[in-house]
This record gives sequence, structure tokens and C-alpha cells, in this order.
Amino acid sequence: MASISKRWLINYVLFAAIIVLTWIGYQFPIREDQKLTQKLITPLKAADIQRVQVETADERISIEKQDGRWMITRPIQWFANRLVLDRLVTLAEQPLHSKLASSRIDLSTIGLRIPRAIVTLNDTAIAFGSTNRIGNRRYLLIPPNVYLVDDNHYPFISQGLAGLVDPRLLPPALPLSALELDGKRLQQDETGWTLDGEADAAAETLAANWQGLQASRIKPYRPQGTPLRKITATTADGRRIEFFVLSIQPEIVIARPDLGLQYHFPDSRYYDLLAPGRPAAD
Repeated sequence: MASISKRWLINYVLFAAIIVLTWIGYQFPIREDQKLTQKLITPLKAADIQRVQVETADERISIEKQDGRWMITRPIQWFANRLVLDRLVTLAEQPLHSKLASSRIDLSTIGLRIPRAIVTLNDTAIAFGSTNRIGNRRYLLIPPNVYLVDDNHYPFISQGLAGLVDPRLLPPALPLSALELDGKRLQQDETGWTLDGEADAAAETLAANWQGLQASRIKPYRPQGTPLRKITATTADGRRIEFFVLSIQPEIVIARPDLGLQYHFPDSRYYDLLAPGRPAAD
């Protein structure tokens, strides 16, 4: 009986402690400014970031927010992947697990003597070091401190330009007015889309696919032999853009030589992207 009473007494004490701690939490909540000061690696807010620079051993990429859109300005001038950039700027508000003055650690032991990459958000440079073996966390250097954080952002920047560019062939912000492929011309006029001058609903669908379908992956352009075909797109502002079809199987590969990139799609997308005037189903 004595042992049972002792256990009940311990349970009562624990229950009372939970009530007291809960009351303290309600009476003395942590302010939002205290959370930011104590837990985040920078005082920046993601919504306030207008410029991003990504430096790796191979390239330097500059990105700016222009009229509400993320645009790559160096080494090419083209649309950035909005979802990736919106995620990348949350690096500024990354919660930290621990921090240490950089003067108290040998930076070479954690990959920060020569960083894997440097991301600059507005004017704040953040160097990426190696990962910690416990918990998939990465060392970041923002002088004068080294921070250990969850490794949520390096995968986006490790791909370089190919991982930051818009995955669509022609983003909708650059309206398409004509497409020339296989000797046929798809064109938009005041009545809608036509194929070689004749109204064609399939032409409208194919044009929409060129502006909406996302590549499964993007790689640097590697010219190899003669392209299978050339496709010319004309935008509403009169710009003409050339694409090369490099492959159809086992996957569709469409290159933008001027950007130095090639877009990869499943071969099942053939009729969605490369077959104007597709025969009607039986």
C-alpha cells in the first residue's frame, strides 16, 4: 500500500508541475522579437529580400526581383524559378540549432575555409560549409559566427543555374504569338490560334503546353551532332527564340542554345509539345 501511495503522490506532483508551467507560459509568453533574436540566423525577413547572388566554384548567378518576378540577370537574362527563389530566401529566417564564434573553431574542419557555396541575400553573405553527421545539418558562416542549421537550402543551389531557372520553355509572362515547327506555323490572331491559317483547337493546346509544361530536369546545353529539328517561337513583343530538338526517345530534349540550357521531358509528352495537327482519335 505504501508503494502505491508513493506512486500516486509522484503523479500528483507531476500533474501540478504541468499546470504551473502551462500557467507560466500563458502569463509570460515569448515575444516575436525575442524569438527572432534568439533563434534565427539573420534579422532579415524573406519578404524584404530583393537581390540574391549564388556563388559556387563554377559560376556566379545574380537574381533580382523585378515587378514582383524573380529574374536571373547574370550569367543569362531570363526568368528564375519562382518557387525555388521563394524557398531560397527563407534562408534568412532559418532557425539555428547552435552557434559559435568563428574565431573559436578551425573553419577548415567544417568546410568553411573554402565554402561549398556563398549565398548573398541583399547585402548579407552566407557561406555554406559541410554537413554535420548528426541530424542532416549544415554549417553556415555569417561573420562573426558559425551556425548549425537544418540542411534545407543547399540542394537548391548545388545544381547551379539549371536548378534556379524557370522550368518552362516559355514562361507565361512572355506571351507566345507564333510557333514554327515541322514546316507548320501556329499563330495567334484576334480570333484565336490557327494552324497554317486555319482555326485549330489543337494548336491552342500545343501553344499552351509550351508555356505551361515544366521540364522534369534542366541541364547545361551540350551540342552533339546535328539537331533533329529547329523550332522558332515568336513572342508578343516580336522577339524570336530558337530551340533545337536534340532527342525524342528515350526522352524529349529541347535546347535553348542562347541560354546554354536544355530541357528534358518524358517521351510521353511528344504530342503535347512537338506534333502540330495531331490526328483526331478514332
